[in-house]
Amino acid sequence: MSKAGRFITFIRLPNLLIIVLTQFLLRCCLFAPFLYNGDTEVMTPFLDFTLLCLATLLITTGGYIINDYFDIRIDEINKPSQLIVGRIIPGRTAIKWHLLLTTLGSLLGFYLAFRVRVLSFGLIFPFTGVLLWFYSAKYKRMLFWGNFIVAFLSALVVLIVYMYEFFWLRLHPDFFADLAPDLWWFGKLFTAYALFAFLVTFYREIIKDMEDVKGDARVGCHTIPIVFGINKSRWIVTALILVTIFLLAYSLLVLYNLTLMLVFWYLLATTLAPMIYLIYRVFKSNTPEEYHIMSNICKIIMVAGVLSMQLIAISK
Repeated sequence: MSKAGRFITFIRLPNLLIIVLTQFLLRCCLFAPFLYNGDTEVMTPFLDFTLLCLATLLITTGGYIINDYFDIRIDEINKPSQLIVGRIIPGRTAIKWHLLLTTLGSLLGFYLAFRVRVLSFGLIFPFTGVLLWFYSAKYKRMLFWGNFIVAFLSALVVLIVYMYEFFWLRLHPDFFADLAPDLWWFGKLFTAYALFAFLVTFYREIIKDMEDVKGDARVGCHTIPIVFGINKSRWIVTALILVTIFLLAYSLLVLYNLTLMLVFWYLLATTLAPMIYLIYRVFKSNTPEEYHIMSNICKIIMVAGVLSMQLIAISK
């Protein structure tokens, strides 16, 4: 693998791009056209929103780096060709980069909290950084908790955009009073996207644990595939996919009743159908390479769900 390829893998560039895409689509395709009807006079300034995205990226990248630091022994077994920390980048350097990125992200978070006059909002960023440290050092190796934390943080990428817009709008009482009724159903829309991100990430993390079971078992991890075995893990993943399918089917029914047929057919083809195919792959896959393909299918489903926001905006 080339140095550029190693760097892209190291910082998980595709994942970072998905985060940026998600947050900007939430702003441009949901908030701007629907809540503000295109009149974005009181909407959060673009610079502030960009800093919010940057803070999210800094904290996330710091989390990836510290995760690689604590996973050196596991990656030596599972992904020796992709090993960077400990081989190319010294462990101490990785820790310094984690602390630097997390500190910068936290400072931006407190600046944004000052902008909306809600100090507790700023605490989200250092809390996330600390949580990522403990996830990498401890919770990732525990039953359930590692998967849950990553899924929760994936949902937080969506919810934090709503939270910041809510706090910013509250600084303008007249506009806030006018838009308060819409904020209720808007909150439900954001919750739906956050729940989608949570569920897809949750079963993707279990699939990744199935892929990495050899190295995880060697270092004493207690992931779902190790504790319950691969066969039972298949059923757990299938159950989570079925829950996601059920909730998505309900959303499709709502879209159908609202005659948003473009979004309806898009989600049916790009998210529901791949999830059904994924269930088939769950019971047919047996090798790390096949589990890796399943993991990538989950990522495609996630991106497809995110891109549906564009069609919702077009259908307005």
